[in-house]
Amino acid sequence: MNRLLLWVIFAGLITNTAVGQGLRIVSESNLELGRSSWRFMPGDNKRWADSAFNDRSWKKQPIETTIELNDTIWRKNQGWFRQTLHPGATILKKDLRLVVKQFGASEIYLDGRLFAVLTPPRFDSGGSQRLIRFVPIRFTDTNQHILAVRYRFRRDPIVQASTDISPLSIHPQEADEIGVSLVDETQWPAVLSGCMIGVCGILALLHYLFYRANRSQPINRTLAWAMLFFMLAASMAELNDFVGTLTYVSLTDLIGDVSLHAGFVLLLTGVYQYLHLRRRWIYYGILTIVFIDQLYRTGIGSLLNEFGWVPLALVIIDYIRVSWLGRKTKDVDARLPWNSLKASLYCFLLIIVCGLILGLAESLIKDMIEYILVVFVLLVAGAIFSIPVGLSLSLVRDYTRTYKALGNNLREVEQLSARTLAQEQEKQHLLARQNELLEEQVQARTAELHQSLEDLRATQEQLVQREKLASLGELTAGIAHEIQNPLNFVNNFAEVSVELVEELHEEREKPEGERDKELETDLLSDLGQNVQKISDHGKRAANIVRGMLQHSRTRSGQKQPTDLNALVDEYLRLAYQGLRAKDKSFNAHLTTRFAPTLPAVNIVPEDIGRVLVNLFNNAFYAVQQKSQSELDFVPTVSVQTAQDDNQLVIRIRDNGTGIPDEVRQKVFQPFFTTKPTGQGTGLGLSLSYDIVVKGHGGLLKVETEPGEFTEFTITLPVE
Repeated sequence: MNRLLLWVIFAGLITNTAVGQGLRIVSESNLELGRSSWRFMPGDNKRWADSAFNDRSWKKQPIETTIELNDTIWRKNQGWFRQTLHPGATILKKDLRLVVKQFGASEIYLDGRLFAVLTPPRFDSGGSQRLIRFVPIRFTDTNQHILAVRYRFRRDPIVQASTDISPLSIHPQEADEIGVSLVDETQWPAVLSGCMIGVCGILALLHYLFYRANRSQPINRTLAWAMLFFMLAASMAELNDFVGTLTYVSLTDLIGDVSLHAGFVLLLTGVYQYLHLRRRWIYYGILTIVFIDQLYRTGIGSLLNEFGWVPLALVIIDYIRVSWLGRKTKDVDARLPWNSLKASLYCFLLIIVCGLILGLAESLIKDMIEYILVVFVLLVAGAIFSIPVGLSLSLVRDYTRTYKALGNNLREVEQLSARTLAQEQEKQHLLARQNELLEEQVQARTAELHQSLEDLRATQEQLVQREKLASLGELTAGIAHEIQNPLNFVNNFAEVSVELVEELHEEREKPEGERDKELETDLLSDLGQNVQKISDHGKRAANIVRGMLQHSRTRSGQKQPTDLNALVDEYLRLAYQGLRAKDKSFNAHLTTRFAPTLPAVNIVPEDIGRVLVNLFNNAFYAVQQKSQSELDFVPTVSVQTAQDDNQLVIRIRDNGTGIPDEVRQKVFQPFFTTKPTGQGTGLGLSLSYDIVVKGHGGLLKVETEPGEFTEFTITLPVE
């Protein structure tokens, strides 16, 4: 129980040191004035300066007090302070000064007489309201004197409702000691504040650099922000004594309070992260209390008045609890936060001891007071900085251990590298020998592969040539069969015409009386009709030859505008007649649906003709194979042309055997064929694909259903 009480006192000391107790009204001196306590009355009445006025009903003002701006007694922003003085004989006729430190304006009365008027130069128009004056005063008797102060200040807009100010600090002092006293009052607090700002700033920078070097440790980022907020809080506390108006005072109070709350919360978060503890309801409960306290301070006022240190004390208590949990673990590093707390406690105990020594033996150690103050400041700094510095040192130790481990690993790696290098050198000798053998083998195999490639290339060329010859043979057969019809007509009508001519000669050789004029006329008429039919069928054959000659003249591979409908129709008939020339029993139903308004397309006609012949031959082959297995089957091949935006589409569909799924993905591969050996080279569709896709920038795709149909679609861009 005593140990717990000791830690609670310790938490209160830390909080009071960090938060402070505001500014104050004090009246202290080592001179014998026999002072009574101050009495205070809000409002304004000039009679209150009279020494005969009875102020017993006034409120006794404690030595340490502040003006709470949200207090109802300060709504008028003015009030009076009175104090009774009983000068001792030792100060009579001494050169004294009333050291007045105030925020605002004041009028000082001694025994009802206006003694001094202290007003900042710009009190009514803005600017600084802080003032330090040294007012001369001299006592010539030891009678009772009444010191009355009429105080007022200007209420500026504030940004934090809990802002308070210290109205007055008055104490008499000998003129020769004023300078030394002011230095003593400001020297050590300034040193302590400077240490706080400097150390926190350095720690913030170091932790930030640690985090930049290793982002896997978020505690460095947390502590960097915590130290930055502590530095800002210390800066605002130091700046608060120099800013002027209430607006600036409240602004520094707001920034200082927010920074202090954030710094303590982040420090608590850091110890959770360092010990790898899960943050539970206690942590979030304290965080909520601190947040509510800050909101209340900003919007309404001080939440707990003189107990305003409680929220931050809860943070310190939870910090102690978490550190105690870390102390219970077997990890040596986890005990470091607890050791930091012990160091802070020892420093505070020594501070108390130093304070007691100064209070009890001030006269005996007057010559050593400066050295004791140095020790006192160092102890305060140690008490404040031991906690954050302890966490920082623990992280530095982690980095040191990591560095040593990396050094050891590096040495092991160097040793392993040396061994590996020696082994590699041995392997290099073996590899060199093996490489020589492999090079010889590779050269021999390369020669073999080169010969194989030459053979394969020759075979491919032969197959390509065979495919071309096969296409040419099929095309030639179609042409021959197509020309055969008009030639048969020409021959038949020529033979009939010869017979008619012979009959006509026989008739004309008869005597004049025996000749039949009507028969001669009929023979001449039949002969004229036969000659006309011979001429018509001769022209048809000539047109076929002329068309083929035109196609044969474009062997340069140059693209030219072409009527796609005529090209498709011509090669459909040639392919069909070519197949019938081989198999007289084959018949198929041909269906054409040509778009009537197709524009001329810029293509290489003989290349696209070769594609069409290949696709038509495949369609006729498919329906021929199916007709051999189905009796009632009607072989049908349909051709359709259409225009789709800037593309011309040719669809060739048959109702033949279709293409199985496992084969469809391979139909455009070179040398792949499903036909029996000797009937296909496997280059027809491959060459067709290259002509359409690579040669003309189009598309060639197939849709099929096994046993039902196959449809090839050619898409050509209209350039």
